[in-house]
Amino acid sequence: MLLSTRKFPVLFALMSLALLAIVTSACSVQIHKEDFSQTVAVTIDEEMLTQSRPTFKVHNHDFWEDLDVDVDRLELHDGYIRFLGTKVMPDGSLADCSMDVHLGAKDGMLTAQVFAVDIPGVAVTDSSVIEINHDLQVHLHLDDFDPVTDVEFQDVQVTEDALQIKVRVNVSYWALFEN
Repeated sequence: MLLSTRKFPVLFALMSLALLAIVTSACSVQIHKEDFSQTVAVTIDEEMLTQSRPTFKVHNHDFWEDLDVDVDRLELHDGYIRFLGTKVMPDGSLADCSMDVHLGAKDGMLTAQVFAVDIPGVAVTDSSVIEINHDLQVHLHLDDFDPVTDVEFQDVQVTEDALQIKVRVNVSYWALFEN
């Protein structure tokens, strides 16, 4: 027991010295919050979008499965994207299908809304389309995307030739500076 009591003053002295070093160095180092913002404009032409099979999937929820449609291409139109595909009808025939989706930005958030459908047996007022629009509102919300990063969609434009997105990224971090 006598041996353990001798170690305690040495450990206490070392901890006191370490604490003293931290306190004195804090006088010469300042910690403060830094912010960095950058606006990025991205243009994706229609050819780039049509090179792969388009999906209508957000957070692994494939909205086409809800409508039982096989999508095989998309087209850009002024103000919206048109998804095109086919649906197998009860008699085994294929019916051409399309869904028009408006993309935009509002209050820093990406917005998407199905505003027209041409799918046999489905109307834009059907509960499945209303649920898709509701899910799009919920899933496209980027709160808690990253605790130090804020992503703001400033503008989204769809033209016949390209999809143009302007995003502002704000990053906040703590920085150390010596005096």
